[in-house]
Amino acid sequence: MKVDILMAVYNGEKYVGKQIESIIEQTYSDWTLHIRDDASTDGTRVIVRQYARKYPDKIKLFENSENSGSPKANFFALIKESKADIIFTCDQDDIWEKDKIESVIKEFTDMDKPTLVHTDLTVIDGNDNIISKSMMKSQHIDPSRTKLNNMLVQNVVTGCTMAFNKALGDILKEPELMPVHDWWIGTVASIYGEIKFVDKCSVKYRKHNSNACGPQNMDSPKYITGRFKDKGRAEKMLELGYIMALEILEKYNVPYEYKAMLKEYSLMKQKNKIQKLIVIVKYGIWKSGFIRKIGQLWFM
Repeated sequence: MKVDILMAVYNGEKYVGKQIESIIEQTYSDWTLHIRDDASTDGTRVIVRQYARKYPDKIKLFENSENSGSPKANFFALIKESKADIIFTCDQDDIWEKDKIESVIKEFTDMDKPTLVHTDLTVIDGNDNIISKSMMKSQHIDPSRTKLNNMLVQNVVTGCTMAFNKALGDILKEPELMPVHDWWIGTVASIYGEIKFVDKCSVKYRKHNSNACGPQNMDSPKYITGRFKDKGRAEKMLELGYIMALEILEKYNVPYEYKAMLKEYSLMKQKNKIQKLIVIVKYGIWKSGFIRKIGQLWFM
């Protein structure tokens, strides 16, 4: 199967070379790496150009003249151009395990069915030291929670571990308001296909000061109290689910069984707390775990 690896880069000169090297060393060889530089202002373009010249048959570089404004826009520009059987999305500063592609593509058993496959990951710091051997365990993420009512309130798919087939890629539409590409793609997959989880750490995810976001230690008292103090962030994450529900209704002719739930959830911001609770209970739109549920009720 032909594989496209899509890497959106921006000011990643410190780590991008190590990431590209980890892709070159993959045990599966039928891949093409498509890199789109989002008008970097550091030395990223110089580094990537060197690799593209060295491996012209394997690495294709696209250079934006102006910054797109978000990783989501950059990734969707790459997705629209891909014609491969399977698409992997890739961060600029991680390290792939050598058998990442090989272990993931085995899960694509029905290429006609829209399918997304994702894995666990190891968290490392800026010096490659391990912070967490398993993000799924440290974050208490249940990868089986992939039904639409679960995905609307909590994403379980980490973009840097994600791959999906052409059947899913062909039906993807870029959201205008929803800024998180992996959450959006996972939710579309939950409606029209399936999500599979490989219980394996296929990526060393780099957590450092330049990350747009990153995993935290959920068992830490500091993390728990910090989350409850950060009202703005908690409310924003819930509101992203409301926005996503609205955009899915606008962009897709969704199956009848999902329409009422999506419509009511898209209107959550207009409801009072009692009305919100009724919707949550009615459709089972709960986050996983006691602490997350308490936070959901507190900030809704």
